[in-house]
Amino acid sequence: MKARSIVVLLLLVTLLLAACSPAATPAPETGGDSTDAGGETTEAGADTGEVTILGAFTGAEESAFNQTIADFEAANSGINITYVGTNDFDTAISIRVEADDAPDIAAFPQPGGAARLARAGELVPLWDEALAAYQTNYAPVWQELGSVDGTPYGMFHRVNAKGWIWYNKLAFEAAGYTVPTTWEELTALTEEMKASGTAPWCEGIAAGDATGWKGTDWIENIMLRSVPVETYDQWVAGDVKFSSPEVKAAFELLGSIWTAPDPVYGGQQRTAFTDVPLGATHLLTHPDSCWLHMQGSFVTGFLQEDVQANLDEQLGVFIMPSINPDIPPALEIGGDIFVVLQGNDRPEVRKFIEFLGTLESTTSWAQTGGALFPHRGQDFSIYPTEIERNMAQTIVEAESARFDGSDNMVSETNRAFWKGITDWVTGGRTLDEALGDIDAATQ
Repeated sequence: MKARSIVVLLLLVTLLLAACSPAATPAPETGGDSTDAGGETTEAGADTGEVTILGAFTGAEESAFNQTIADFEAANSGINITYVGTNDFDTAISIRVEADDAPDIAAFPQPGGAARLARAGELVPLWDEALAAYQTNYAPVWQELGSVDGTPYGMFHRVNAKGWIWYNKLAFEAAGYTVPTTWEELTALTEEMKASGTAPWCEGIAAGDATGWKGTDWIENIMLRSVPVETYDQWVAGDVKFSSPEVKAAFELLGSIWTAPDPVYGGQQRTAFTDVPLGATHLLTHPDSCWLHMQGSFVTGFLQEDVQANLDEQLGVFIMPSINPDIPPALEIGGDIFVVLQGNDRPEVRKFIEFLGTLESTTSWAQTGGALFPHRGQDFSIYPTEIERNMAQTIVEAESARFDGSDNMVSETNRAFWKGITDWVTGGRTLDEALGDIDAATQ
């Protein structure tokens, strides 16, 4: 039996046992005040001192987040936070909400699930104190991204960004290369690197049933640098087709790297059959296989142990440069959105959400490493590596950002996107055929 099936079965058994036990007495609806859309105060639930959180942090991330919780508890005596992490978050939260057993707070790793619950009336909109944290400690774009249909529901904490271009720092500098600041400079650098005998790019998009997702990141980042964010939003919503000139142009630009002679290590065919993590490790093999690799801020977890032990000396990074000088580039981001479930709007629950919006909530995890934060005014020097300091600063200074597009498309389009880009790079379908296949999947 697959792990996911076991998790679902255990959850269902738990729910059946709970249904057979005596009903709990509802908590009296007294306690802290909240402000509704009309500005009137309404009573929140009673302060119990206990807060439950369900999220997708597991392993080292769970340990780091539990330290953040400990920081909050140390400053708020009488409040006890219990966090449960799961690798099958979407299933777990759906079952618990349907069974009227929702946690107080859910940390959604993808915004689409939170948006669905918000539109179903299952979430509590953010209140004045939480919104004040946004206004003080975040760029305006973050409150926008935490909103559904104009109403803010989610508080961001740990985030990541995609569109970074990584390079072997020692080899890069020894060759006399300089970091490009425009797409034209990146194209020229790629051509210059071809003459070195080492491939300009390493790539790999194989990921089992999810093969192709890495390719979608390329297209999304190209779109965010070549069309207005409004067009990007329309594309994600399905109002702009993949066969449209704007999207086809993004694929063609990627094709100048993926399908042109010589720029990718191993050639075009190898791209679809190289595992995503392996594509990253090729960047720092000996002798070097390639010069450049595009991947998210989490790429360091894929790299060899000796590289991870000394990142700043061996690895360099820059954000994908602007493509259309008339279009301000937007950052592709991901992050965990903390939301409060209806019926759990208690003072201690609110306090934790408000805490996540403060600089104090970022310190311990930033010092540990492996996480980036969008909070303005943070001390970048506490991050353990120069790479993390530079990436965090880029995220904080971003004036425009959007979520991973494929993650927010309907599931049929998302999977068709993965398959279409894979079929195209292997040569199994022409570009027009692949784009048509994706469009057909959602009609």
